[in-house]
Amino acid sequence: MATVHLHHAALDAIGQEIVDGVRPVGSVLTLADLEQRFTVSRTVAREIMRILESLGMVRSRRRVGITIRPRSNWNVLDPLVVGWRLRGEEHDRVLLDVTELRAALQPMAAELAARNATPEQRERLVELADEIVRHSRRPENTAALAEAELGFHMLLLRATANELFAGFSGVVRLVERLDGPQSPEPGLVWAERYRRIAAAVAAGDGETARIAARAQVAQGLAGMTARVGERPSIAEQPSSDHWSV
Repeated sequence: MATVHLHHAALDAIGQEIVDGVRPVGSVLTLADLEQRFTVSRTVAREIMRILESLGMVRSRRRVGITIRPRSNWNVLDPLVVGWRLRGEEHDRVLLDVTELRAALQPMAAELAARNATPEQRERLVELADEIVRHSRRPENTAALAEAELGFHMLLLRATANELFAGFSGVVRLVERLDGPQSPEPGLVWAERYRRIAAAVAAGDGETARIAARAQVAQGLAGMTARVGERPSIAEQPSSDHWSV
């Protein structure tokens, strides 16, 4: 158990340092450094590097070592990378990026769910929408409301029967866990939009589900854009490892 904790702590620390630029592109990591700094075994150090390499954040090369790769190589949709970015200076940019992506995906997700959801999923979406409306009537139920909204979004993505949409649910879960629901104006008006989407999905009406979801995400995107303001910019980085031969 202690080894698992050290593994996660070391991975989290190194990943955050890469995202924050503490370890700049092209700098070199060594297994020995990890072992000494975090008091972990060589096996654990290798596993940490393997995970970072799978995320596109580092590259291991013989006679060169383990080097930090440019952002353009990162798997920016992986929940680990999203989480590190949310905890850093890019917090607002990541929130806006995710909200824009959700705005593009959710209408199609609602249409696909209306076409592909199981009877159990349709019934559960209606139940969750009712929960959202019920909790929105009581301002003190913020935690229960957030949980119901998260459950609705996660289920809608899974109900598409599209594995890529379902895979995006991990990012949605992480963002809402770390930053809370992205609802621009919690209340009955916002909550009733969930009911319209759920009813359309339950009825198998893909067009109505898409239109209702589009109205919801448009409002959410407008709220997030107003919250974040002008899109924060990041310095352009080369699309490939500039130190490679």
